Amino acid sequence: MFEHIFEESYSVQLSEIETLQKQHEEKTIRIRDLKRQIEALKLRLAKTKTKKNNSRDERREAFNELCEKYHSLRNEYNALLSESSREQRLI
Repeated sequence: MFEHIFEESYSVQLSEIETLQKQHEEKTIRIRDLKRQIEALKLRLAKTKTKKNNSRDERREAFNELCEKYHSLRNEYNALLSESSREQRLI
């Protein structure tokens, strides 16, 4: 009787671990993707600053848009990173 209960409990725990591992992998992939996007935005920001052909207003508008996108990605990245580290401490 106890063996049956133990096997069910073990099966449930194994399933939960597999689910957590999958979630962790998905978040890790998303973090890598966000890092790549952040780096690409940094390069675009640097290029925007150095372009001389655009008017000052166009450059400022493009810069502001890129900054907003960068901050949005950075916030999502940091949230996922902190959530991921919290989960690792629980395991």
